[in-house]
Order: sequence, then structure tokens, then C-alpha cells
Amino acid sequence: MYLRTIAANVFLITTCFMSQSNAAIQAQASRVIYDASAKAATLSLKNNADKPYMVQSWLEAGKTTNGDTKVPFVVTPPLVKIEPQKESTLRFIYSGTGLATDRESQFWINIQEIPPKPEEENILQLAVRTKIKLFYRPKQVNVQLEDAIKKVRWSVQGNSLKLENNSPLFITIGDLRLGSQTGPITQMQVDMVAPYESITVLSNLPANTKTIAYTYLNEYGGNIEMPPVQLD
Repeated sequence: MYLRTIAANVFLITTCFMSQSNAAIQAQASRVIYDASAKAATLSLKNNADKPYMVQSWLEAGKTTNGDTKVPFVVTPPLVKIEPQKESTLRFIYSGTGLATDRESQFWINIQEIPPKPEEENILQLAVRTKIKLFYRPKQVNVQLEDAIKKVRWSVQGNSLKLENNSPLFITIGDLRLGSQTGPITQMQVDMVAPYESITVLSNLPANTKTIAYTYLNEYGGNIEMPPVQLD
């Protein structure tokens, strides 16, 4: 009995980190862009299960200029019941103060599904939590992401691959291929660079790597391929 309890707990913990495709409640976008010129941003949720699910949603601090952990947004409704194969819409409303006006700020949307009560006893139910990025874009920022990506600079320092972002937008790298490699590397050290900052994408860059090929994620989460880069 003790061993079965341990196994069930491990299974539960592991499943909480599954991809969105394994959840009953599925977000209909991989990211949300909150344009300050709009009164609110929205995100649609769909219940793919054959039973109604309760869904709890809240926001967490991500990457901001001042590093403040406060979240100047309200999400409504914070708790909602979604019928089988139906959708519901979350709204995110900015309080109007507290964020930089010359660059984007990033937050996390948490979507916690609450399964219905099981009809049978001794049934292990799994409550999957999905996290999605929310980007707040001020009115003063009128740069498009396809233009911002052209301002990034790749460089090599020692055996580290660096990426410098010279734009007011967040940039996320999708796939990265080194030299003549046909497949992308399996794991980057960091894949998102904040406005006007630099990151170390790889700290163990193979010697004599002269070129890279990469994609970036557009505002819909799609992979956009960029021309190969000759490293300095």
C-alpha cells in the first residue's frame, strides 16, 4: 500500500508538468499580447472533456524593468465553469500604472483546471496547470516584432553564445542549429531575451562554430525562420 501511494504521488506530480495537449482545458493561444491601446486583452479556453470543468486563473510576475513582484492586472472571471466542448473567455485588465512605458513587460497566466468529482471510488484525478506568457506592450512602443528581430546581435564570448536584443520587445528563440547540423539543439540555456538586454543562449558552444541558423516565435507562437548568421 505504501509503495502504491508513492507511485501515485510521483505520477500526479509528473503529470502536472505535461504539455497543454494533455489537459482537458486547452488555451486557444500560446501567448497573449496586451496592447495598451486596447481596454483589455482576452484568452479563450476550451473544455475538450466530456464533463464540465471548473477553471481557476491568476497572474504571476515575470520579467519587468523594475523587478517588482506586484501584478497590476485583474483577470476576470478568476473562477469559471466550462461545459463539455464549450469555450469561455478570460479578460485581462491593466490598472493603468506601474509598468515601463518605453518597453514591454512580461507576466505569467496560470490556468488551473479543477476536475469534476469522480463517479467511482479510488479514482486518481489529475489537475493540470498550464502557464502562458502575457506581454504588455505600451502605446509608446510602435515597433513590430518582425522588425525587432532584425536588431538582435549574436556573438561568441569564450565558449558562450550570446544574444543581444536592441529593441523594446521581448524576443523568444524557437529552434537553433549550429554550423552544418541538420537538426536543432535539444536545449538552450535561455531562449527569451528581454528588451535592451543580453542573454547566454549556450555556455558550451562547440569550438570552430562559424554559423548558426535560428527561428523566432511570432506573436501567434509560430516558428519564423531567419537567414543564417555568421558569428563574430
